[in-house]
Amino acid sequence: MTNYSLVKDELMKALNCGEEEISEYESYINNAIACVASQLKNPEDKNDVRIVNLCAMRAYYQIVLISDNDDITSFKAGDVSYTKDTSSVSRAKALLNMALKNCGDLLQSAAFAFKAV
Repeated sequence: MTNYSLVKDELMKALNCGEEEISEYESYINNAIACVASQLKNPEDKNDVRIVNLCAMRAYYQIVLISDNDDITSFKAGDVSYTKDTSSVSRAKALLNMALKNCGDLLQSAAFAFKAV
């Protein structure tokens, strides 16, 4: 599996947080590492800088999704309406997609196939 400390350090940069704050996201980091490990073509690539970044971006995307409840940018009381800023989710998704693209040669295809009968 990918080195937890490497992923944690990369995620701390993305979240712009310190050691104290990152500890509450341990389960997201472990989940991202396990998910990416299951997709690796070659286990020897587990600590490749692109794989570390992919693990961090998977965790970052999940964290942004659960944190996406504070982004109301305007509220109108008459005929109740509000506007929500979803740019943080869009940025996190773009970062995840870029990380996936960068790791294309290191990951197995997610397509279903019979390997043996």
